[in-house]
Amino acid sequence: MEKKAFKVNTFTAGLAVFAAGLLLRLAFWKSGSADTYAFELWFSSVREAGMSAFTDFLGDYNVPYIAVMYFVTKLPFSDFVCVKLVALAFDLLGPTSGYLIAKELASVSGGAGSGSGEASKYGLIGMALVWLSPITIGNAGYQAQLEAMWAFTGFLAVYMFWKKRPAIGMALWAVSFAMKPQGVFFLPFILLYYYRSKSFSILYFLIVPAVIEVFSIPSMIAGNSFLYFWQYFLGQAGRYPFVYYYYPNIWIWMRDLPYYVFGKVGIGMMVTAFVLVTIGFVRRGRDEDWTFVRDLELLVWSLMTCAMFLPAMHERYNYPAEVMLPVLAVFDKKYRVPAAVLVASGWLCNGMSYYGWGKAEFYGLSLLNMAVYACLCAGIVKALSSRGADLAGSKADSCRGSEVKGGSV
Repeated sequence: MEKKAFKVNTFTAGLAVFAAGLLLRLAFWKSGSADTYAFELWFSSVREAGMSAFTDFLGDYNVPYIAVMYFVTKLPFSDFVCVKLVALAFDLLGPTSGYLIAKELASVSGGAGSGSGEASKYGLIGMALVWLSPITIGNAGYQAQLEAMWAFTGFLAVYMFWKKRPAIGMALWAVSFAMKPQGVFFLPFILLYYYRSKSFSILYFLIVPAVIEVFSIPSMIAGNSFLYFWQYFLGQAGRYPFVYYYYPNIWIWMRDLPYYVFGKVGIGMMVTAFVLVTIGFVRRGRDEDWTFVRDLELLVWSLMTCAMFLPAMHERYNYPAEVMLPVLAVFDKKYRVPAAVLVASGWLCNGMSYYGWGKAEFYGLSLLNMAVYACLCAGIVKALSSRGADLAGSKADSCRGSEVKGGSV
């Protein structure tokens, strides 16, 4: 009887959280930023062009987004309303991923949070942290931006890997990547997860280009080549003249450095960071005791590594880390202050850029972001070091046990 009552209460609380988030988004229904009106213009151009809109991609968005816009033009609403509806539809992936990931972390962690009822409660917390985050509300509700479509499909892909469904995981990651090039930010973690788990064949990676080519069929029908998606993706590099664009990362302190020279330096710094962690991971991280909490920590670190080092990053490109670090902080207390700082930094960045909060002070925000990133780096190093120490201790105990056993015989 009590168990049933708990389920009803959890369901009611979930509805309340969802309703609150929806109302907050609808409060900004008639508002918008420069990006919102750019989407409106793109939408109008797709409506006028029809299938010929697939001959080119709009902004950083690829053919799946144009396909969504093309089909939504059939709805009997204004262009502005359609743009808002598309953003809201993809934003619904947020509470779904927050709930599933937090529930999975609680269910496998052991202790008080491992029961199904308690795991559902943690799932509700994860849902609330994502759905009620000022980052997600502002991105979709106010700006009608679409970070949700590549960020949360990426997170759902990770969840499917955890659930031992690699085919679905690869397909979802392909959707993330196909929607927007920033979906590639999930690749480093997926490679490390493949090495750690070895629960699926490397051939599963072939699902990604296959799904992307299926999405590209409308583009090919419109006249583009089989390789157009990949050519467009590689052509993204060097689009902007300077290494700093909008995201307050390390490059703001060298904002006038030309992209065509120092862009390669930024990519090299990112690759170096991944190589160093990969070496530590290969040496110490592949064991049965590596937890999903550590997986999420590694994922958030890798996502933020891309935003911190890659040149010409937009302020929205650290959206996945800003949204999911609070969920990690539920299970790892050392990240609770960094999570609050990162959310505040992201919210201030968007407010100064789009909401009329005054002159953007991105130098100060970059210091906050670097401090959070330093905490994540320290956490990863500690996780790998302690894992190595645990393994060494286990081996030593095993050897001592063998010696005692041999002496007694």
